Amino acid sequence: MDALPYRIIDADQHSTPPDDAYERYIDPGKREKAVRSVRNADGTFETTFAGRPMRMPPKNFQVTFSDDQLSEIGLKGAGLDGPSDRDTTQVIPGSLLNRLNPLRSLDDAGRRDFVKRYRALQAKYDNPADRVTVMDSQGIEATVNYAGPLGIEFEFEHDVEGLYANLRAINRYLSTEWGFSYQDRIFTPPFISLASAEHAIAELDAVMRDETPRLIQIAAGPAIHRSPFRPELDPFWARLNEAGIHICTHLASVSFYAAQGEEWDEPECMLGDMSALQWVLYYGDRPALETVAAAILQGLFSRFPNIRLLLSEQGALWVPYLVRKLDHAFLMGRRATWGELDRRPSEIFREHCLVAPFPEENVDRLVEVLGIDPLVFGSDFPHGEGLPDPSLYMSQVKNLSDEQTHALMRGNLGRLLRLTD
Repeated sequence: MDALPYRIIDADQHSTPPDDAYERYIDPGKREKAVRSVRNADGTFETTFAGRPMRMPPKNFQVTFSDDQLSEIGLKGAGLDGPSDRDTTQVIPGSLLNRLNPLRSLDDAGRRDFVKRYRALQAKYDNPADRVTVMDSQGIEATVNYAGPLGIEFEFEHDVEGLYANLRAINRYLSTEWGFSYQDRIFTPPFISLASAEHAIAELDAVMRDETPRLIQIAAGPAIHRSPFRPELDPFWARLNEAGIHICTHLASVSFYAAQGEEWDEPECMLGDMSALQWVLYYGDRPALETVAAAILQGLFSRFPNIRLLLSEQGALWVPYLVRKLDHAFLMGRRATWGELDRRPSEIFREHCLVAPFPEENVDRLVEVLGIDPLVFGSDFPHGEGLPDPSLYMSQVKNLSDEQTHALMRGNLGRLLRLTD
C-alpha cells in the first residue's frame, strides 16, 4: 500500500487444500474415514465424509447469474458466461462487494483485464512460496491463512473417531506443506475440535510435536453441543496458556446454528440456502457473539490470562451490543460459570479479544465504542466478498489518526503474532 509507510498484517486470508489432502495424510488404518472429493456420473464433484454425502448439501443455492445480476455486481462483459458463473465469480476478489467493489468503475474491457489478472494469480494461492509473492504485491507483511476444515464438526457429529482422524490428517498436511508459521509471514492455524477433551489434548500433543503454532483454530460456537471452555478441558487450555498460543475462529457455511431456524418454521439449511431471517439470526454474528460471551462469562480468560482470541470474517457490528450486555450482567452481580469476573467484561474483551470488521462496516463507529485496541484488518482475500487489494480499505480509515490506523492495519495483530512490540 503506497499510502502507508509500513506493510500490513492481515487477519483473514484463505488457501484451499488439494482434494486428496485428507486421503494422503490420514492414518492408513482409517482411510475409509477420509474426507474425499468424488466425481459423479454427470461430471460434477461432491465431497463425502467417511463415505457419506454432505449432511446439508446446497439445494437452491444460486449457481448461475443472469445478465442483469452480472451487471449488478460489475461483471457483465467480463467473460463469465456459462454454467459455472457462480463458482468462478466467487474466486474473483471484490466481485461480491458493494461500495468497495473495484469492478463497478471499470468498463467491460477493464473488467475482463481485472478478472484475467486475478485468475492468473490463482495458481499461486495454495502453496506458501508463491503466496508470499502475492502478499508482496499487496504490501502485506504477514497474514493469518485459514485452510482448516470449516464445518467438519457438523459432518462428523456422530463419528468422533472419523472427526479426529481427519483433523490429524489435515493438520499433518498443513504442518508438512505450509508450516504453521511460514517464514514468520504466513500463519496457518491447525484446527482442533474441543468436542472430546481426551482427543483434543492428544491432537494438541501431535500438533506441538510438529511445530508450536502461534494460533490454533477452534470452531465458532459450541463444540458439538458442549462448551469449549468447560473445566475438563483445562489441561488443554493450560498447555496453550504456558506456551503462549492463542486461538482463532472463523465463520462456516455449515453449522449447528442452522437448526435453530426450525423453531421459526424455517427449514435447516446451509448458508447459500438461508432465508433472510436465518441469515440475520444464525450465520455470522450469533456464533461469534456466543463464543466471546462464553469465553468471558465462563471464565476462560480469568483462569488462563495469557490466552487471546482472534475472530476473523465474523464482522464486528455485534460487539458494541455484546459488551454492553456483558457489563450489565456484571453490574447486576451475575457470576461467572467457572472462575471469577474481577473487572468489567468490556475490559476483559479489550484485553483478550481481537475482531476483524467486514470490509464495508463502519470503522468509525466501532472505534467510538470500543477504542482501537480490539480491532484488526482482515481482507478475506481471495474470496469474492474480500478485498483484492488493501488499498481499497483506505476510505474506511480516513477519519482515524495515524496511530489508530497503524494499530488497526499492523500493530494490534502484529503483537498477537509476536511480530511487533
